[in-house]
Order: sequence, then C-alpha cells, then structure tokens
Amino acid sequence: MLIGGGGEKKTLRLVARHADIWHSFGDPEVVERKVGILRQHSADVGRDPAEIEISVGVNGSPDELGPALRSLGASLFTVGVGGPDYDLSKLRDWIAWRDAQNS
Repeated sequence: MLIGGGGEKKTLRLVARHADIWHSFGDPEVVERKVGILRQHSADVGRDPAEIEISVGVNGSPDELGPALRSLGASLFTVGVGGPDYDLSKLRDWIAWRDAQNS
C-alpha cells in the first residue's frame, strides 16, 4: 500500500503501521525531519522502518538533490511536468542521474 503525505501526527503514523511505500514532497531538510518522525512512529509500533520504501516528489536538479535524498533512504523519485507545452528536460536529467547511479 502506498500512502502519500507528510502529516506528522496522523499520516506518518498510518505509514508506520500500514504502508509499503511512503510518498512525500520537500527538500532534503524537510524529508530528513519527516523520515526521523517516521522512524519514531515505526519504533512505536514495532516495525522496521527499512520495510517502507521512500518516494519523493522532486523539483530541482538531481545533482544537488539526488545524493542527499538517497542518503535519507529515498529510492523513488517523481518529477512533475505541466502542460500544455510539456518540458521533459528535468525528467531526462533525473533519468540520466538514475542511470549513472545504477551503472
């Protein structure tokens, strides 16, 4: 089950109990804070937080955000694009970064 959101009292408690994947948004500092809270909620319910895959919506350069987010445990990244004139260059950058990490 995927649960999205960053509410510290309710949402992250639900994530700790039930989620296989947690999706959130934010820069590395925000994600670091939320991951810490998620770890505490996981400990409170007796669950290993490593069982929860972390997904983050990104809005920036993979070179500046990617390493910090990976160090916090994020393994899934979503890149938003808006239309009607879709610019996929940011998505291409993230895919190239991902591929370089996996080579």
